[in-house]
Amino acid sequence: MAVAPSDQPRTAIYVFAILPPLFWAGNFLVARLFHEEIPPFQMSFWRWLLALAIILPFSLRAVVASRPMIKQELGFLFLLGGIGIAAFNCFIYVALQYTTVVNAALINSLMPVVTFLLALLFIGDRLSSRQIVGVAGCAFGALFIVLRGQMANLADLAINVGDILVLAGLTFWALYTVLIRWRKTALPTSVFLTVTIAFGVVIHLPFVIWEVSHRGTFIANGANISALIYLAIFPSLLAYNFWNRAVAALGPGRTGLFMYLMPIFSTVLAVLVLDETFRSYHLVGMLLIFMGIALVTRPAARRSTTR
Repeated sequence: MAVAPSDQPRTAIYVFAILPPLFWAGNFLVARLFHEEIPPFQMSFWRWLLALAIILPFSLRAVVASRPMIKQELGFLFLLGGIGIAAFNCFIYVALQYTTVVNAALINSLMPVVTFLLALLFIGDRLSSRQIVGVAGCAFGALFIVLRGQMANLADLAINVGDILVLAGLTFWALYTVLIRWRKTALPTSVFLTVTIAFGVVIHLPFVIWEVSHRGTFIANGANISALIYLAIFPSLLAYNFWNRAVAALGPGRTGLFMYLMPIFSTVLAVLVLDETFRSYHLVGMLLIFMGIALVTRPAARRSTTR
């Protein structure tokens, strides 16, 4: 976004790329735990409305001062709010009503590949042979974790409407990731987030109205409100801010690769929160993912000019 690659130390850039998958792994966990308590469109809507309420007091003055620039980018900001705030989240939350977490995790692991393809199409980003090997290693590592170390489990996965929705959601997120690099904004990060979130909240409204008329509203108890506050702060405001900065510095393809960390973080959270057992296939998959990311993000060796 408004942050240029040279504006941040390299270590900080990688932290920006690593934290969003952690927060989004928590997003999947919370969505799974509360999917029977909070309907999907309302979960996404209230998550982003709370995020807007949190950020607006800090960004309102900058938003007002940036009105001329906002008007120039209004259509593009509306598009980003539609695909990155509304469509991506609604598709994922609705998908979790129909598909298993295993299927969703497996299909979501395609996101970096889709991002690389769209980055090639829109901005001409290409991969070296070493980086292609790294992407393949990450994909296999994620697949190894999802299938619990038994490739034969792939035959037991049944495609349903939820799987198609996950695929649609990850495609929207890949497109969002590419577009914010393809057409860089001059807006400050806080202004960009505020405006795109506001558009996303508005786009939610017809779907929320339809859902309330068919399923009713959720109970605003302490647990549900706490879940929404977590969703508003960590996988929303912080994750989107960090992700946009990482994309500005590393590019959409390389940043998208860090999404392969989600199976790792999901595993750690499941062990800590759901008392699931850490298995050997988790370790193997994690090592493959770390090795793949290292191959893709490692700077290319400079050729010596001396003879």
